[in-house]
Amino acid sequence: MSLRPNLWTKYSANGSSCVEVLLTENEVLVRNSLRPDAGTVSFTHAEWDSHTQGHKLGVFDLPR
Repeated sequence: MSLRPNLWTKYSANGSSCVEVLLTENEVLVRNSLRPDAGTVSFTHAEWDSHTQGHKLGVFDLPR
């Protein structure tokens, strides 16, 4: 899935916990889709790239 500029994209792995991501010109915003008014977390594009690369490499996987 690719992010589209200035459009909230919803992702749910288990059907109940949803995250929304918004790509802007300068940052990437993340919020809880069930409580969008609770605030957002922002990342620079470089931070987001680093996070997604780490995710692909399994850096954030829970121990088995």
